[in-house]
Amino acid sequence: MGKKDKSGKIPSPCIDICKDKHGRCIACGRDKDDVRSWKHADSSEERLKLLVECIARTEEIGTKAFWEREYRRKCKKKGATCLLDDFSAALPAKPIG
Repeated sequence: MGKKDKSGKIPSPCIDICKDKHGRCIACGRDKDDVRSWKHADSSEERLKLLVECIARTEEIGTKAFWEREYRRKCKKKGATCLLDDFSAALPAKPIG
């Protein structure tokens, strides 16, 4: 297995709410497998993919605005660049109605 990429580390999608509803966190939308995948990701590219999946899940469960606000706060606190704006164009628009 390759060495983990430590440069430009992407903060975890976890915002320390960790309340379970039907096997998924009510804040970040991840399940236990998603958390393990993040911990074992070998590169920033893998983590970016997982972050995009998290954004889509929070949209599905209706916590996206709350999660994004808290994730931005977490990134700022850690002094990390928040990559959420980079993904807005990559995600499909939610159908209206």
